[in-house]
Amino acid sequence: MGSSLRVRIDEGSDEQPILLWDSVWQPWSGFADWAMAGPDEPQNRGGLRSKAALHTAIIISLFTDRRIEKDHPLAYLVEDGDPRGWWGDGEDIHAELGEGEMGSLLWVLARAPLTEEIRRWVEALAIEALATLIRQGVAVRIEAQAVAYFAANRVELAIQIYGRDGSKVYDFKFDDLWRQSLTSPRPLPFGAA
Repeated sequence: MGSSLRVRIDEGSDEQPILLWDSVWQPWSGFADWAMAGPDEPQNRGGLRSKAALHTAIIISLFTDRRIEKDHPLAYLVEDGDPRGWWGDGEDIHAELGEGEMGSLLWVLARAPLTEEIRRWVEALAIEALATLIRQGVAVRIEAQAVAYFAANRVELAIQIYGRDGSKVYDFKFDDLWRQSLTSPRPLPFGAA
C-alpha cells in the first residue's frame, strides 16, 4: 500500500515567529505551568501558548531557585546545605547584555517562620530577582509589596512593572505565595507540571 504526501507550493514559506512559551501562574497549586495555544494564536497552532512574555519572565525570575552564597544573611535557613541554583549560571552569563544569575532566593524562606522581617525579605528578594528587567531595558521601575497574613501563615506578593515611558505595564498579585509555594517540600523546577 502506497501513501503520498502532498505539499502546497507556498505551504510553510511564511516567516514564523520565534516564540517562547508562556509560564502560566496556577494560583490553586502555587506553581507555574504551560498551556496550549488558543485559537487567537493562528501562527502557533498546536504549540504552547506564547503571548505573555513579560509575565513569563517575571515567573522565571521569581520562582527559579537562585544559588545562595555561603555568606548570605539568609544562608542559615538552608537546612540541607544545598545552595541550589541553575547550572547555566556558571556557563552562560552575558553581563554586557544585562544578564545576571537567574532566579530568586525566595526558596530559602520555605521553612522560616512568618515574621515581619521575613515579609520584608520577600519584598527585597523579589526586587533583587526582577532587577534584571531594568538592566536589560525592559523596565525602568519595579515595585513589590508583600502582605503577610500572620494568623493564616500566608503571604501575597504584588508586583508592578513600569515601562520606559513611565506607564505601568504589569500589575499582578501572587496569592497564597507563602502557604502554597514557599512551604512545599521542594518547589518544582520552572515549567514542571
